[in-house]
Amino acid sequence: MKHLPLKEAQAIAYQAFMYGYPLAENYSILWQSTLAVQQQFNTFYGKAQLYGPSDTTVVTPNNDTAYSQGWLDLGAEPLVLQVPAVPQDPPRYYSFQIIDACTNNVGYVGSLTTGTAAGNYVLAPPGMVPSSAPNATVIPVPGRYIFLLGRTQILGPNDIPAAQAIMNQYALVPLSKFLGQPAPPPAPATPFLPVAPSFITTLAFFQYLNLALTFQTPPAGDAPLLERFARIGVGPGLPFNPATLEPELAGALQRGILESSNAITHKTQEGTVKNGWNLPVVNLPYFGTNWWTDYEFRSTTARAGLYANSPSEALYYRAYQDTSAVPLSGTTSYTVTFPAGQLPPASAFWSLTMYGANQFLVPNSINRYSLGTQSDLTVAADGSVTIYIQATAPTSAQTPNWLPSPATGSFYVVLRVYGPQSTSYLPPGLVQVGSAGA
Repeated sequence: MKHLPLKEAQAIAYQAFMYGYPLAENYSILWQSTLAVQQQFNTFYGKAQLYGPSDTTVVTPNNDTAYSQGWLDLGAEPLVLQVPAVPQDPPRYYSFQIIDACTNNVGYVGSLTTGTAAGNYVLAPPGMVPSSAPNATVIPVPGRYIFLLGRTQILGPNDIPAAQAIMNQYALVPLSKFLGQPAPPPAPATPFLPVAPSFITTLAFFQYLNLALTFQTPPAGDAPLLERFARIGVGPGLPFNPATLEPELAGALQRGILESSNAITHKTQEGTVKNGWNLPVVNLPYFGTNWWTDYEFRSTTARAGLYANSPSEALYYRAYQDTSAVPLSGTTSYTVTFPAGQLPPASAFWSLTMYGANQFLVPNSINRYSLGTQSDLTVAADGSVTIYIQATAPTSAQTPNWLPSPATGSFYVVLRVYGPQSTSYLPPGLVQVGSAGA
């Protein structure tokens, strides 16, 4: 890097951050979810509870399902995901999102994809795909460390025991045990780096990225990018020590990181906007198993809501502004009215969830963070459903349809449609009806 022009170094740092931001965020979650709290790989964690404001591990969490989380280390052998039959009286959604080290959605197991019957699914990394696995379906995955994010719908507070009973039957079994064969030797240990606070926006970011890049072989199409990144010491397993950099070069790399991070934040709230809603991109696999080139979109998705579902599984509509393009504010009251017969078209369920500027659920006096299919919503005489979004309680007749907002500051709402039946659906927007408490 000695003779690298500073402007070029800054440009490469910008591009490397845009490329690697999801990988580093994913590594941070891996560390916080396992090594930092002494939880094991290849084990499910989670219980049947609905998220609240104190849950701050992942931004924009949903409040509709209970999570089952399992970080997989497939260095020694594949694992078998075992799921039970999930009763459908009443209907209950469940899914396991299979996520690689780049936050690509490798595949799904669940009610919308594989059905609700009991099943066994072999998750096999490169070089370990079994030639046969009786009574099981083989799902190839691209690397050693895979995140399984399970969602099990909770049909109201009284349903928590039933949801827990289903979650207790989810299991991860080594393939050797599943086949009744001797276990292979353990895999070499990975030199994990402890996650330091705020590493994402410091030069230490590249140290974590270099480690994360070793978790799976980058696609061949990324080779030109990685050759360029190597000019600043970024690449799979490369050493990167900020302390050895000349001050001018360190400053250029830092500027590239911050500019790229700011661009991600700015892009997160861009896109096609109608009725005040940022519409989901529906023609992409988010991000599929093939070579992915839209690294900016991957990063903005990670910033807005890490581990977003693929559009075939769920669509996300985000509103940061009202129908007049005015940013949403806690000092203002809003309504959203769904005309008769025009609730969000979901084969599983839909929900509208409130988030503060910190991207987490908003504390409120009635501990309500979302409304949707599972809510006992009041329907007007004409068949329409109006949701009241405001900080102060509305009239008693309107309270069942009240989604509390923060008293001050900005906020946003997310409409989730699980099992979308239409990719052209346009939700009604938030209409300003007065100042809070008016």
